[in-house]
Amino acid sequence: MFSTHDQLRKRTPKEGIDRREYISLLVDEYYETQSLEAQQQVTANLANFAYDPINWNFLKQAKAHELFVEILTHSIDPLLLLHAAAGICNLCLDVHVAEYIVRGATIQQIQTLIAKYRKSNELLGHLLTTLIYVKGNTLESDFLKLLETLKNGNNRKISNLVEVLLQNHAVATNQTVLQQEVASNRTNPRMRKTFQQQDLVRFAEFTADSNPIHQQQNTRQSFVNGALLNAVTAGIIGNAFPGYVVTSQQFRFPNRCRLDEEILFQVKVEDTRKIVGLSYKCVQTGQIVFEGTAKLFAVKLL
Repeated sequence: MFSTHDQLRKRTPKEGIDRREYISLLVDEYYETQSLEAQQQVTANLANFAYDPINWNFLKQAKAHELFVEILTHSIDPLLLLHAAAGICNLCLDVHVAEYIVRGATIQQIQTLIAKYRKSNELLGHLLTTLIYVKGNTLESDFLKLLETLKNGNNRKISNLVEVLLQNHAVATNQTVLQQEVASNRTNPRMRKTFQQQDLVRFAEFTADSNPIHQQQNTRQSFVNGALLNAVTAGIIGNAFPGYVVTSQQFRFPNRCRLDEEILFQVKVEDTRKIVGLSYKCVQTGQIVFEGTAKLFAVKLL
């Protein structure tokens, strides 16, 4: 059960030590003692604290996450490894700890430990869950073969965790392929189009937009709906980037767009990371009539 700051204050005697200081002393004790049993008791306590998010800031300030990673990297003691794996499994839900894990070699070390301790189901559960929580990491081919073996094993819990991890890997791989396609094949899609009065009439019928500025008898006085320009731009983006959805847009209409004059629609890729950044503009007779930016995110196609 998770705690609140009020509950922590009630549990701490007036003359007693507070939670932050106690966690810091535990980390200090681990490094100061020469007793393996004492270190095991310390890491057991720290792992227990990691179960409750109310303690995460205290643990980070004491650098408990760094201690857990150090144990996973250098220790061979089964209990220390188990406690460190349990602690990092919970702490990795914190974005800063997750970043610390990703930037180091911890993901690779976790894969090495899974291969080495594949029969230690409790340790294995913590390590696999950590890989599930910290998404978007590359799994090597040899490790994928090991996961297939574990998936077909007798332990249902381990099999289920491996199945989730493999599904996450498949999604991440699909996103990487899509991002590579964006960078190599769909860099600057463009299209030329000329709107006529009947286009505005059909658009008005579909949207119920009866604004007279788009329905003047003299077509020279009518101008194209901004939403129609955006819709055409969305179509270009959708065709050029299949498997992506637009998550946000910012745009403006600096000049009016006239009928019966050609418009050049241009889309440019600005960023090809997990979230793709685009810029776009529509130019008519040398003037920008519509411009903006969008962010796209890859989704798993069924």
